[in-house]
Amino acid sequence: LGAPQVVLACSSCYQVFKANLPDVKIVSLWELYDRLGIPDRALAAGGETKSAVSVHDPCATRYAGHIQDSARNILRRLGYQIEELPLSREKTECCSYGGLMWLANRELAQAVVRRRISASQADYVTYCAVCRDFFAAQGKRTLHLLDLIYGQDLNHLAERKSPGYSQRHENRARLKRKLLKELWGEDMDGQAAYAAIRLIIADDVQERLEQRLILVEDIQQVIELAERTGSKLLNRQTGHWLAHHRPNAVTYWVEYTLHGDAFVVHNAYSHRMQVAEDVKV
Repeated sequence: LGAPQVVLACSSCYQVFKANLPDVKIVSLWELYDRLGIPDRALAAGGETKSAVSVHDPCATRYAGHIQDSARNILRRLGYQIEELPLSREKTECCSYGGLMWLANRELAQAVVRRRISASQADYVTYCAVCRDFFAAQGKRTLHLLDLIYGQDLNHLAERKSPGYSQRHENRARLKRKLLKELWGEDMDGQAAYAAIRLIIADDVQERLEQRLILVEDIQQVIELAERTGSKLLNRQTGHWLAHHRPNAVTYWVEYTLHGDAFVVHNAYSHRMQVAEDVKV
């Protein structure tokens, strides 16, 4: 391939390449759209002047003024007015993902994201997928810049929720399968047996899984193993089964019941203690 130029849509990736791979030619996707133009369909849809939007600049672009300018130029071509946030460009604020704050200090992260989304009543537009998801998770109408270029029902897109921990994981796996198939003609290994486990998860339980960083895939693995081996406990008072599985360093516990051909998940938690199961007295 020689030394092709790498096109980067992710601002953090851009900074990592710039700092650590100075010999690699890089360009921001937003610079390309700004320089080469955006699809005609997007331009046609953006012909009329629209309401104002506020641009949230990702932390990684704080000192990348050319990327900030390109994002705003694209918005203006699409017919949007820009209502700058009090703190933007080189003074932009974090969405609460930076430094993995959302993992290290949940309460602080919540305060940071609430402060950021309260800076303007206008819809937010950002060019970072994580920023968009974190704002959307708190109910802020937020669009990714690609939504405005390729999206159709923008009102729906602005109100859609964050994909969450499990869906984001599944999206990445699906993208990997798609790229391997379409670009390299390769197929990933067949789906594991646990993938066939159908789950019913109430909203409050799903929120609990999000907070505890437990994937749907983790739940499926626990139940598949329990049903296949019979390694599970029955709570006679609730009628709920309790089972566990330790695929790597973390042990997952799931409380569930059978409902037709699916399983209702009532609770789940995890820890890093290893359960000794082959104890000889």
